[in-house]
Amino acid sequence: MFRSSSRLLLALCAFALTACEFDKIDLSRTTPTIVVHAVLNTTAPNQVVLVERTLTGAITVVDTNFTANDPIASAGGDPVSGAIVEIIDSTGNAIAGLEDRVTRSDHLGAGVYRVPLAGTNLRLGARYQLRIRTDSQTVTAFTRIPAPDVTSSGGLTRPFNRDRDTMVVKWNPAAIARSYAVRIESPFSPFFLFTDSTHVRITGDIRNPFASDLERVLFPGFRQDMLVAAVDSNFYDYYRTGNDPFTGSGVISRVTNGLGMFGSLVPLTSGTLTVTADQTEPIEGRFRLQQTSTSDPSPVATQFVLYIESKAAKANAPDALSGRFNSNTPSPRTDGVIGEQLGNAITLALLNNQRVGDTLDVFSGTLQGTTLTGTYRKKGTTAVFIKQ
Repeated sequence: MFRSSSRLLLALCAFALTACEFDKIDLSRTTPTIVVHAVLNTTAPNQVVLVERTLTGAITVVDTNFTANDPIASAGGDPVSGAIVEIIDSTGNAIAGLEDRVTRSDHLGAGVYRVPLAGTNLRLGARYQLRIRTDSQTVTAFTRIPAPDVTSSGGLTRPFNRDRDTMVVKWNPAAIARSYAVRIESPFSPFFLFTDSTHVRITGDIRNPFASDLERVLFPGFRQDMLVAAVDSNFYDYYRTGNDPFTGSGVISRVTNGLGMFGSLVPLTSGTLTVTADQTEPIEGRFRLQQTSTSDPSPVATQFVLYIESKAAKANAPDALSGRFNSNTPSPRTDGVIGEQLGNAITLALLNNQRVGDTLDVFSGTLQGTTLTGTYRKKGTTAVFIKQ
């Protein structure tokens, strides 16, 4: 109602082409509601329950850079601390969770409760209850874990040439499963879909509808984890429905006396795709470090393997690059690279954990024949690489 009234007033102002002044309206403060996010995972070492409150304007929240160690507070949420969080099995046995804020020495992780219930101890097909008690209310929810006959891990691990390969993944039906979830990790955002089928076909041209610019899912040079899992109806209904940012309506929530989701997920098959592509352009290939500036001899990267991820759509625009780098500083590692090429100018972002939002450093340079020379933006080191 509030949104519709606002839109109507704005339309009337524009139509009259005169100054419009809104009357001040005092809105009564609403009571915050407990919001729960928890998924029982049969491969997890413990079960994690996130507990927070809806934002009503009663407190000031700060949206800082997101960190996995403090997922609620760093994302601008209002965490619930000091709650009693329990997972109860079908026999009535209750296992209590511990809040990260209490167990961590840095006191991060407010509202994050870890229940010491290993996924291997969860019973397939069994019903579990989540119970959360705060000073003012009790929140409950139930889930029944899907019961597949067969599960495996590592079966999807393989090389995948994006220019030539197609992969068909099949699995057996799982009892009690509402749907099947397919997820592929990608540098911009994960690719995720639900399917009622028991197979999926992946090609190199697949695009990610959840990425900001509809980027491709598979990036040459990256090692991308893939998962197929059976999920319950709570998980399926919660993630397939939308959320109105003003009212919160639209989400299917089966949490009693609260909002959110208590679901369950059983991985059916998983693995890692080592993505490559044909290398035909001068910038594509393996570049090994030859020398660095004497002011800072420790190399950020000892090697680049580069691909043209996609050609520019119009003239005078850069081609997109992807690949990987190797480093020995501070310890041996291999990680993802994204960048661009415009003429001989090359820019490469060295990623941490293959995530675009976490850049270790940026290398800017030029390609002359088989020599790539440039400087790191953060470290200031100049480095020379030769194509092998």
